[in-house]
Amino acid sequence: MKISNKSSIPTTIALIVLALTPLIFYFSGCVAVPDQPVVASGSMDKELDRQSPSCGSILDPSEKRKETGGIDPSSFAVLSWNSHRGGHKDWNRDLIALGSDADIILLQEAALEPVLDTQLDIAANQWLMATAFHLDDREIGVMSAARVAPQAYCVAREPEPLFKIPKIGLAAAYRFAGLERSLLVVNIHIVNYTIDVDAVQRQIGALEQIVRTHEGPVIVAGDFNTWNNEREDLVLQKMNELGMSSVSFEPDHRVSFFNHKVDGVFYRGLEVTKSLSHQVESSDHNPLEVHFRLYGG
Repeated sequence: MKISNKSSIPTTIALIVLALTPLIFYFSGCVAVPDQPVVASGSMDKELDRQSPSCGSILDPSEKRKETGGIDPSSFAVLSWNSHRGGHKDWNRDLIALGSDADIILLQEAALEPVLDTQLDIAANQWLMATAFHLDDREIGVMSAARVAPQAYCVAREPEPLFKIPKIGLAAAYRFAGLERSLLVVNIHIVNYTIDVDAVQRQIGALEQIVRTHEGPVIVAGDFNTWNNEREDLVLQKMNELGMSSVSFEPDHRVSFFNHKVDGVFYRGLEVTKSLSHQVESSDHNPLEVHFRLYGG
């Protein structure tokens, strides 16, 4: 839901309005939550595997498959976007236009369905889909796609305290071409329908140790739902403790909710060479495009 910076709607009323959507879903009986976190992996329009790899204290790429090729450490691009379940006109056109040259695409509120499978017939077409819930005949969650298959991945989820529909954090390690080090990428959609920040803290905490112990560059990006000072301060504090820096955008077209930007990209061990925030009508969030290179490379 996009609310302008000039909105005078009280926070409590807005939270009630926000909460109506999952409430309607529950009473209509069209939402189903998997018993455990599930990650589907695939290539272009072909699903290859389904697993339930819960995140623990470490994500070790050396224990998983090793792929040929890798991400170019001297220059690579990341696109992060809450695509709002692909429910807006021309969203797939915007995905192709903005994502065709991306090395990594991170979608929140992605909908795994034939049209998205087809649109991922682009450079970043080795994908992971972590399902939060089923809506009618679609799987909704976070999707991470890259030019190369992940070396390792895991998922953590945190239920919304009120309605128990989960939000997802998906961590994946990708090989750098010609290097032993890997790139850790965390695609996250933070819980939204809360008054305090306890659930936010738990969700970040479930992935915190993996980020802390990863011996290589890290990117944490997604929809942080930082729509008030307490939420924003907590996210910034946690990212700072993990040695992460925030990507700035100028001009900054990120969506604002109660005068707070809710989407973001954080990084460690990398240099930002270019950052863009794109204005679109195909979602209630605007895509973020960031170009990186390995620090010191």
